[in-house]
Amino acid sequence: MLSLPQIVAALWGRRAKGVAVQYAQAFHGRELVKADLAMFCNAAAPIEGASEFERGVQEGKRRVWLHIARMCGLTSDDFVAIADGAKAYDNG
Repeated sequence: MLSLPQIVAALWGRRAKGVAVQYAQAFHGRELVKADLAMFCNAAAPIEGASEFERGVQEGKRRVWLHIARMCGLTSDDFVAIADGAKAYDNG
């Protein structure tokens, strides 16, 4: 299986670094958006579903979050901060 840098390079060629930079710029300072995506995409929740199809959809959402997280250079520590931040938005 190809690594993320290999996939991005295969898709974007010389523009691969620019794609990653634009992801980071797009999500910089957008903590509420990152928190929403993390929750919607099951970043920290178990994959559940009544059928294999439903579980596949949930896993697909998680893969989208992981792609965004990697492209933005987020770490596992950032995931915790994002999840904690999402809790702070519950009452606001």
